[in-house]
Amino acid sequence: MSDSVLGLISRIGNQIVRQSRLNKDFLVKNLRQAANELSQVEQPSAVESAERSKEVETALKPLIESFTKNDLALHKDKDVRLLVTICATELFRIMAPEPPFEEDSLLAVFKLIVSTFADLADMESPYFSKRAKILETFARLGLCMIMLDIECYNLIVEMFKVLFSVAREQHERSLTKNILSILKQIINEDASDELLEVILQNLLKEEKGVPSASSQIAVSIIQMCCEKLKPFIHRFLTSCMFEKETEGSALRKSYHEIIYKIFVNAPQMLFAIIPNILHELLNNDADVRRKAVQLLGRIFAELEHLATQDYHSLFMEFLNRFSDKSMEVRISALQCVKGFFMANPSGSEVQKILLALEARLLDLEDRVRTEAVTVICDIAISNMNAVPRELVVESTERLRDKSSSVRKKALWKLMEVYRVYCSKCSEGCMTISNHFEQISCKVLMLCYVKNCKEFRSHEVELLLAEELFPVLTPLEITRHWIHMFSLFESPHLKALNSILSQKRRFQLEMQRYLGLRRKEKQEVSSDEMEKKVRLLFKKLSASFPDPAKAEASFYMLDQLKDSYIFNVLSQLLDEMSIVNALNTREEFLQRIRERRSQVEFLSSVSSKCSFNIFSLEHVQHILDYLSDGFGCTHQEAAAKLLLAVVDYCPSLLRGSEVKLCTILEKNEQMTNEIMDALAKAGSQISIRLSDIYHLLERTCISGSRRQAKSAVSAIAAIMQPSDESALSELCKKLLYSLHSGVNMPTVLQSLGCIAKHFISTAEDFDRQITQFIETTPSNDLDLSDENCGCSKLCKLKTYGLKTLVNSFLPHAGTHVRRNINQLLEILEKMLHKGNTVGDTILSESDRAHIRLAAAKSVLRLSKRWDLFITPEIFSLTVSMVKDCSSFVKRSFLEKTYKLLKEHAVPSRYACALALATSDGEDLQNDSLKYMSKFIKEYSLEDQTCQSSTVQGVAIPGYPAYIIVYLVYVLAHDADFPPEECADEQILAHFCSPLFFLIRALVDANKLKGDLDLVIDPFSSLAGLLKAIRKAEDAVDAERTPKLHILSQIGWSFAMSLNNGSTSFGRTPDVVLLPSAYYRANNTKEFVEYSWGERFIRRIIQNFNSYILEGKPQDTKILALEKVAPVILGQKRERVTMPEGESAVEFPTVKHKRLSSKQNQRKERCVLSSCNSMSEVTILMRPQEKSQNEGIDDGSIKEITEAVSAVTVGPPAYSRAKRHDQHCLKEICQNRHVQMGKQSNLILSMESFHPSYGDGFKAQNNTSKTPLNSGDSKITCLEIESSETRSSDSLEAGVTVLVEETQRSSLQHRKTRANGSRGDVTVQKQKAYTTARRKGTMARENNE
Repeated sequence: MSDSVLGLISRIGNQIVRQSRLNKDFLVKNLRQAANELSQVEQPSAVESAERSKEVETALKPLIESFTKNDLALHKDKDVRLLVTICATELFRIMAPEPPFEEDSLLAVFKLIVSTFADLADMESPYFSKRAKILETFARLGLCMIMLDIECYNLIVEMFKVLFSVAREQHERSLTKNILSILKQIINEDASDELLEVILQNLLKEEKGVPSASSQIAVSIIQMCCEKLKPFIHRFLTSCMFEKETEGSALRKSYHEIIYKIFVNAPQMLFAIIPNILHELLNNDADVRRKAVQLLGRIFAELEHLATQDYHSLFMEFLNRFSDKSMEVRISALQCVKGFFMANPSGSEVQKILLALEARLLDLEDRVRTEAVTVICDIAISNMNAVPRELVVESTERLRDKSSSVRKKALWKLMEVYRVYCSKCSEGCMTISNHFEQISCKVLMLCYVKNCKEFRSHEVELLLAEELFPVLTPLEITRHWIHMFSLFESPHLKALNSILSQKRRFQLEMQRYLGLRRKEKQEVSSDEMEKKVRLLFKKLSASFPDPAKAEASFYMLDQLKDSYIFNVLSQLLDEMSIVNALNTREEFLQRIRERRSQVEFLSSVSSKCSFNIFSLEHVQHILDYLSDGFGCTHQEAAAKLLLAVVDYCPSLLRGSEVKLCTILEKNEQMTNEIMDALAKAGSQISIRLSDIYHLLERTCISGSRRQAKSAVSAIAAIMQPSDESALSELCKKLLYSLHSGVNMPTVLQSLGCIAKHFISTAEDFDRQITQFIETTPSNDLDLSDENCGCSKLCKLKTYGLKTLVNSFLPHAGTHVRRNINQLLEILEKMLHKGNTVGDTILSESDRAHIRLAAAKSVLRLSKRWDLFITPEIFSLTVSMVKDCSSFVKRSFLEKTYKLLKEHAVPSRYACALALATSDGEDLQNDSLKYMSKFIKEYSLEDQTCQSSTVQGVAIPGYPAYIIVYLVYVLAHDADFPPEECADEQILAHFCSPLFFLIRALVDANKLKGDLDLVIDPFSSLAGLLKAIRKAEDAVDAERTPKLHILSQIGWSFAMSLNNGSTSFGRTPDVVLLPSAYYRANNTKEFVEYSWGERFIRRIIQNFNSYILEGKPQDTKILALEKVAPVILGQKRERVTMPEGESAVEFPTVKHKRLSSKQNQRKERCVLSSCNSMSEVTILMRPQEKSQNEGIDDGSIKEITEAVSAVTVGPPAYSRAKRHDQHCLKEICQNRHVQMGKQSNLILSMESFHPSYGDGFKAQNNTSKTPLNSGDSKITCLEIESSETRSSDSLEAGVTVLVEETQRSSLQHRKTRANGSRGDVTVQKQKAYTTARRKGTMARENNE
């Protein structure tokens, strides 16, 4: 350092001091020169002499005086202030450790320096480097200590704020280090609450979710000055936690965030603070608990600090907050799970957290369940290999949640999980997992969710087509489908078939529409064509969420003249390659988006037209898999998938014929499935029978029964007229094998299946099969089959019977013109004896199996041949539930219920459910359960039927109507107690099926919701039981008293359930009884059973006390003691009761011939029928003179002849029309007769009621009512009016219309004889109006 430098500095100082007016230019020039010279002056070292130090001090004194004299530190110009600051800091450096200024001036200088620090934020300024140099000098010299010495605390706090505020991420590390140095010096020297507040405020600062530079500086200060700041932090946080009401800075509200920030960076500072959070978890304020849970969730997610182990009690209380009473607290706890899981997915504490999470899936609040599903899906996406798979499966149950919002959220989150899973499988990061494939299975099950618009089948179709899989190749998608099918159960397959069939229906209807549109261009549009288009639009719109809106869109689409749209839709319908279809559709959507016309609607239509769920590529990959392809672990599932695809569109197998034949030859395990595929797609593919005939023939002869069935179906599907010789040759080989005893079960199966598909061929070997059943040798009696518990002979008889039955049950759409008498005789023998060969002695087990096979055969035949099944066979069949073999009882009961549930047998076979209730406890419980379900389901149909009847006419339908058959079966039961039986327990047990049925009918009506549509069960029962009292047994007249006493007992029991009251709603005006079972009794007198009402009450009481063991006695029975006796007859006698009981009155009915006067008011007897049998039609209506007089026999006969009859053939009734009330109502309106002032329905029950057989044909609103042949005899009688009946008497006036035939058995023989010649055909129904008009005119003439 030269003397010239010091001299120059002194001279500059003097110039400034002497200058009276200091302008900016003068100051800037001199101060810049002074700053440059000062930078060259070194601080005197300790070894230098005091004289040298004095010399330097003297040289600097003028400059220092100029600062203080002219108050340069307060100058307003920025440039001057910056130069003054530079000079000041240089002076501090040179004269250190002593300050160059007096204490009075130091404050102004430090303010100037702090203000210069504030400009450090401007990194673009040309003076930034000079300001950074000032900061560096300030930090290095420790000038903040001088600030503390002069006690300028406010300025120090301000400097703290300035230094935090100017910090930037872009600053050089040295600059940040200088800032930290200054702050650290101050904290270590004199920490305070004010400085802590500045630090904490900056600790919380974030920029776009990322900690700012000032926050990072605050963290560094806390870490460096941990011990100094610890007491201040403790005092602040404790005050925040326990003195919440104390007013303070806004920083107090964010103390949870402060705790977390400090815990992450300096956890040792909070060892005494964290445990205090327990108090907040137990606080009564839900908001306090919620914030505490959020804080702990973040703390416990910090793996490095192992907080769950350090604060175990706190963690356990945190777990309890998952079940907190506050919904918001529970949601906050759930939101903490993801961070916790991602930090340590394998920790022991994580398992406890996940268990608590799983429990929230069943929370009572919708929002909590939604959050639980969301969290599970988020953690699954974050780490699929670590997440418990079972937890994901549990979350799929929320797809069936009761809340719509939960279902929607669960669906989209789970779909996201599944797409990520598929992507990872495609990348090779994961293997296909059963648990994740359950997601797609549960998505399919959404079709079963009721009352939810979001999850209808068309929505699920869209999910499968466009949302379920990410962008994957057809091969990868096929892999997932195959694995998915390995998890499928029956409901899944049913749901998928429903979706695919809906999609296929849309495609076919769309093809028809496009065909009509092309035809319309070529021809002139007609009304007929427009009608077809409207109908197609209605069908097409049913596949959309809003059918009305979709139909309107179709009409708008039809008006478009752009042929491009229709050409593309037609192309999509024909293009079965998914790759080509997707490209075509993408181009199509891009083009229509530019037009902005019906974009959303056309997008949906194009999706439905495309083969985007299954395509040709999928089928090819499935066949490759079945050959040898890419694995063999799920071949059975692949075969099921192939069958599902073929069901959807058989044409997808085109081009795969060679692969099919190859698989059929090489893969013996998949023989059944491939043959089934051939059977379904035979007409759609080009494959010749000769190519695979040798395989199919071998299967029919030497394969299993299952394989034989598939083989025959395949032959029927692909056979051409030129192949008939091959079929004939096959039949010969099968018959030869049958006679040779080679693989007879399979041979019989093949013959039976051939009979179903080829009726003419079946007639050729029908006689041989019948002979086989009746004359099978008994050389195999000693060879029993342990698997089924019967001998081989028994099995062969059973198989032969099935074959014979199959020949009478042809394939759909085929009519049979054959004599079924011989088969029914065989079945009747089997039902009676369990055998058809008199000289062959079978074991009891064999006989039981044969009886069971015969009964099941009757059930199979009943749907098509019920007209020919006699009451004897019916009674024997339903009585199979009372067989001595428990195996037979159980099997027949389950089979009957299954067929009833599928509407595959007439409803009258539900008698078996009631009869089974008299068995042991196990069978009784099952039969009661089945009967309850049957009544519940069929009551809905009966409710629909009753709601559409003509006013004033009520027809008792199923299930109540089966009581008519049950009473008949009980009356013909061989175990019917004799009249002299006085044991109430025996009688109660025998009548228990009747009691259980009545109780179930009454209970079912109590549970119905729509009371307007419910007919009083007691009035229905009254009408039916009263009609039985008026009728006679059509098969065995001697059993008529049994019918009457059973109806009396049944009615008494029904009244006991009605609280002993005999008042009920109006009985049905029309009651129909099957004429094969009942006939009108006009002349005969019967000696009725001498069981009085008191004895009947004891039977009922015994039923309630003994039969219903463990149940309290019904008070309704006791109420019966207090009411007047319920009598069905017309005359009372005095009789002597058993056991010395006093004589009481009991009902007796004696039908006498009517006088000529009474003959003027006749009871009308008309034969009616339904599907399978005729009925005695009993009209119950008010009696008026004007209505009953003046109707001659001719009028009655005309009315009788008006009953319609049509061909007996295969079932024509469609279940889709069962609930069509408009159709039913129209039938009622078209089939009523006006008799005087009242309208009565003379119509068979089954033709009116949709659940009975095939009586109703929805297409033309006609009734199939075969009329038995034979001369009719009409007799009439007069009975008291039902309008005048008393409240305590069931007996009411009825008008009975009955058409009698010569004999019931003859009637059936004639019908069956007609059946042997072909379908019975009679005249169609005549209008009732003409007959009614003639009857009215005759009545007027008589009057």
